[in-house]
Amino acid sequence: MKKILNYSLFVVGSILFIYSCKPSDYYYGEYLKNGEIYYPGRVDSLSIIPGNQRGILRFKVTTDPKVNSVRVYLRSSLSPTAEVEDYPIEASEHGKIKLIPLNGLSEATYTANVFSFTGQGDSSRTVASSQFIYGQSYIRTLVNRSFLKFDKSNAGEHFLVLARENNLPRQGTFYPMQFTEVMYLNNSGDSTTVRITPYEDFASLKNITSPSTVKYRTVYKPVQASVDFFYTAFTEQKYSK
Repeated sequence: MKKILNYSLFVVGSILFIYSCKPSDYYYGEYLKNGEIYYPGRVDSLSIIPGNQRGILRFKVTTDPKVNSVRVYLRSSLSPTAEVEDYPIEASEHGKIKLIPLNGLSEATYTANVFSFTGQGDSSRTVASSQFIYGQSYIRTLVNRSFLKFDKSNAGEHFLVLARENNLPRQGTFYPMQFTEVMYLNNSGDSTTVRITPYEDFASLKNITSPSTVKYRTVYKPVQASVDFFYTAFTEQKYSK
């Protein structure tokens, strides 16, 4: 019995010794013989900058020198299918910010999925970003500032007076109302444009022609990064001294 036990221990020990002598990658040879899967570098800091029925795709190109193009799948919330476009990446663009214009968009939420590609067709994993693109529906919600009067108390300089904006944030904080454009004819017959911020209620009408028509509109941005301004319709007021 003791001899049988000793023999069994010898056999087990021999097996363990033999296995311990195998190279570390022996059991993964079936996987390693085909090489590791290579994924090219992905784009970084992907975003869609919105505008008026257009946008800009912004991202940082990978530093991977093998990448020579990106493929963009752009899908609207109004459509089940994506539009696919390929864009070349120059060697000088690696590690730098790249901007791609997106024109002719609908007023909807867009999602962009971006893949990096090498010349051999290797693809990176996807990077995605979504953003709402603005248009006429947004413009119809915009409100022009309210006219109060013409201030003629100063004989040398008259003013267009608008109603004060309520609940304005601290200056320097983003506010969708950007400014108001006031347009009038001066005594030389030239059109003059004055801009006032939401924090100002008076627009100077220096050398204004009398009688004439003063018109104004208010300008907005839906978000600070918007590439476009959005305008209300003009409001007209008759002026005379």
